[in-house]
Amino acid sequence: MIVTHWISSYIGQPWVAGSNDCWAFFRRVQRERFGRDVPEVDVDAMSVRACANALTGHDERRNWNPTDTPTEGDAVLMARGKHPIHIGLWAHGGVLHCVEHSGVVFQSVPSLKMAGWNHLTYYRHV
Repeated sequence: MIVTHWISSYIGQPWVAGSNDCWAFFRRVQRERFGRDVPEVDVDAMSVRACANALTGHDERRNWNPTDTPTEGDAVLMARGKHPIHIGLWAHGGVLHCVEHSGVVFQSVPSLKMAGWNHLTYYRHV
């Protein structure tokens, strides 16, 4: 897929635990592109359980409402099972996210589902 959108400047940046993992990347793009100051969450990016707890139980969730029709900048929580363990953001009709071993990637919803992300939920900042 050829991308000629602002997201192309992020694609390929490396995944780095704590400084450019999925949450840190999400926070940075929210700040740089949408002017939203999303708080830091102290979470071990290498622990699936810690990620699930952080994404479902943090106070920041109160600032985001579920939506069925995502628009540019909306949060996308991703799950392979029951609980979300990964976050990205909706942009240009797909999801921009930072993945261990791959770095920042852009994927369509069908591509995400083929990669095992079977449950996607969308949230809009209030």
